[in-house]
Amino acid sequence: MESKILVFGEVLYDLFGEKTEIGGAPFNFAAHLASLGETVDLVSAVGDDALGISALEELRKKQIGITYTAVLSKPTGYCRVTLQDGVPSYDLAQDTAYDYIPAPCMDTKYDVLCFGTLAQRSAVSRASLRALLKGKYREVFCDVNLRKPFYSPEIIEQSIAGATILKLSREEAPAILPCADPERCTAELLTRYPSLRQVVLTLDRDGSAVRDREKGFFRSPRPAAKAVSTVGAGDAFGACYLHHLLKGDGIEASLAAATLLSDYVVTQLGAVPALPAELRETII
Repeated sequence: MESKILVFGEVLYDLFGEKTEIGGAPFNFAAHLASLGETVDLVSAVGDDALGISALEELRKKQIGITYTAVLSKPTGYCRVTLQDGVPSYDLAQDTAYDYIPAPCMDTKYDVLCFGTLAQRSAVSRASLRALLKGKYREVFCDVNLRKPFYSPEIIEQSIAGATILKLSREEAPAILPCADPERCTAELLTRYPSLRQVVLTLDRDGSAVRDREKGFFRSPRPAAKAVSTVGAGDAFGACYLHHLLKGDGIEASLAAATLLSDYVVTQLGAVPALPAELRETII
């Protein structure tokens, strides 16, 4: 069954020294979903500047719907990224277009709503997301994607409470609850948040884990690749996992496919690299 997916959040440019790459977790997520054959529209905002024009071109190339991507008289978001041993750190510009995402007036029904936390740093975009969350969806996928200092306990609490599937990393988990043991951590999250159906926990070199409210606890294979950069790997993982889940594949099969995709992405510089044909055939 084909799904229509709505992704909410930031489009921005990652600046790696002299190199510029379009990014933002929602963009990366949407691009991977589209590459896997899903129908995806992005609720976002870019500036009426050179980066904004470039961003709209990239969205079209990636076959991401831009009906609800506004063009505003604010600068397009950007972020200076530095890598140390393949691990990124981020210096995010403030007061940019994605801080003013308008609430869309929609006549289309969507099966899935996906969102993160960064765009919620501003009251305007936060209110627009709250309006979208009032809709009815088959799934609401929240990737908390925490970036200091642009989140608060209230933003985290409201985001998780509105979701049916929560994705977070081992590094992000302590902002929500202690997470030394993935089995206990995921079980406690399901107890704490009755709306959640699943918790997806990424564990970097240790792979990932899923706790389903009815089906129990699952672990993925460990990734095999040596990381060059982890930028976008979590977005690739989440998109591929959701894609297979929506297809009706089991949790184990969905985890295995998501691990294969993220394992490839960490070997590349760039969050949405072109995929080798053999890998595409395997993960689609």
